[in-house]
Amino acid sequence: MKRKMERNSNVGAALRKGLLAACGAALFSVAAPMTKGADVLDFLQKQAKRDWSGAPRQVLAFYYTWYGTPARHGRWIHWAGVDPEKGEIRTSTHYPALGAYDSHDPKLIDTHIRMAKESGLSGFIATWWGQGTFDDQAFRVLLDRAEAQKFHVTVYWETAPGKGEAQIRRAAADLSYILTNYAARPAFLKLRGKPVIFVYGRTLGQVPYNAWPEIIRRVRARAGDFLLIADRYSEAYARMFDGVHTYNICGKIRGMSLDQVRGWARQAYGKATALARRHRRVSCVTVIPGYDDTKIRRPGLKAERRGGRLYETLWREAVRADPDWILITSWNEWHEGSEIEPSREFGDLYLRLTRRFAPAFLRSAPAKTPAAAAAKPGKEIETIRALFRNRPIGLLPDLGGELPFRLLDWGLKVRALSWEELTQKAPLTAERFPVLLWTGGERYRSSIRKPGDVIAGLQGYLRSGGLLAAVPSEPFPFYYDESQEGAAAPVARRLGLPVAMGWETPPTGRKLFFETVSQRLPGLPKRFPFPAQGDLRWRPANPRFVENGRYIPLIRLKDTDGRDYGDAAALAAFDSGPLRGGRTVYVWMGAPGAAGADRFYAALLRFLGEEANAARP
Repeated sequence: MKRKMERNSNVGAALRKGLLAACGAALFSVAAPMTKGADVLDFLQKQAKRDWSGAPRQVLAFYYTWYGTPARHGRWIHWAGVDPEKGEIRTSTHYPALGAYDSHDPKLIDTHIRMAKESGLSGFIATWWGQGTFDDQAFRVLLDRAEAQKFHVTVYWETAPGKGEAQIRRAAADLSYILTNYAARPAFLKLRGKPVIFVYGRTLGQVPYNAWPEIIRRVRARAGDFLLIADRYSEAYARMFDGVHTYNICGKIRGMSLDQVRGWARQAYGKATALARRHRRVSCVTVIPGYDDTKIRRPGLKAERRGGRLYETLWREAVRADPDWILITSWNEWHEGSEIEPSREFGDLYLRLTRRFAPAFLRSAPAKTPAAAAAKPGKEIETIRALFRNRPIGLLPDLGGELPFRLLDWGLKVRALSWEELTQKAPLTAERFPVLLWTGGERYRSSIRKPGDVIAGLQGYLRSGGLLAAVPSEPFPFYYDESQEGAAAPVARRLGLPVAMGWETPPTGRKLFFETVSQRLPGLPKRFPFPAQGDLRWRPANPRFVENGRYIPLIRLKDTDGRDYGDAAALAAFDSGPLRGGRTVYVWMGAPGAAGADRFYAALLRFLGEEANAARP
């Protein structure tokens, strides 16, 4: 749906959150711009020096300024089918105690801020869709009223349209606009004097990972330093951004009992906080009173409120996890039924519950992050360094998963490549890069200067005796060709990667496990279990897709009844044909986490280093 249509529709803007947001988004994005890959690694190394540990406590609620009334704007905006007598709104799960209101009304905003402060909140994170938009105009009013009441506000940056350089320019311009127009105000949320902006998952999905360094550099040059808090719990985003959070946990907890919610929250909140602390980032966890978007989406999502017990359970576990900031979804997202603002249905129950937890959390001392001891490399890491001494590993666009960061942490020489570098006259060779790693998702670019030149460059690399290893962060590497505007065009097999389609969900009633069948992976256990959660789409290696070469299985998936489901990792070595002299390794995306990422990556890198050195003349 076009953005203009969304802005003019009462329910369209609510729909633009979508189920993707409710259940989480993919790690990396589409349509990578033509930025230099090496810039990403350089930027990440500089970002690693930023330390936001010990941040003062905050309790912040996501706040929506997109509502309008006929009295002020001549029409309903984001409200539809308003019936005060029946207490119903067609596009709202519940009915506001204040009625269908206007987000540009200063008195309304004063009331919201007063209620929020009395309930222990320290600020709002307000939806923001671009310069001059309805919500941008409302944010100016919100900022004025927050300043008068000594309350904090910031923006939730929700969209970054465009592709390539145009997208980078637009994103940098929008961030600079926020900072130059609003950030100097006392009410704008800051940490140690630096403005803080939250970035929604849609924006992270739109902007390719390797474009963020250039965007951030441009904005810092124009508007000074600032913090970005990313809507994604992942190693990659914790390293790139200044903090991590999530907007909506409904997709994780729907259908759970309260005991199951408690167990999930204890584990998930602990992991989220540990991830941020490990990188000295701002740690955030999110609580919700409930969720129900079934009025505006089909089939939609729903998490029952259970008379406030869901909210209480999540609050207790959030406090227990000891994050820097606790976020509430939401103050007033009425379309999705996640509001804590008083309603006809629940009265002020959720403000009273918030008051039981938020003030004490705000008064508590900032969390302490212990000083990180300098890690000494183990014998296995020293062996890997020796195998790659003076020979860089090449990283293909775009970076994904945790492997690129292990390379940096372990002190290996790494070079992140751009698509353009794969098509230069001076070709990539095995002498320059003993191993090329693909750690991205399913999207790639086959063409830069002429059709197929990227693929030709990779094939030439293999013919030079190169080793291409695919350790993807999404199911099927080299699947969607961005040069063809998203058309599905899998070329993995043209590059010697024997990946095959498997299942979308594991077979029911089967106990699955991996078996390490190669003696050349001594660091891995002989058997380790198939993952119990996460993205479980199975894409095995298959010897049928290796022509003119040898297929060597490394890790196999089986069940306790002896069924064989294919290989989770395999080596293909080509003795003849168009890839003669080359070798490839394919690893299923879930295998590293199943075995333990550090242990798996160490075993894999040792294997790759030995394989590359064995092929040298």
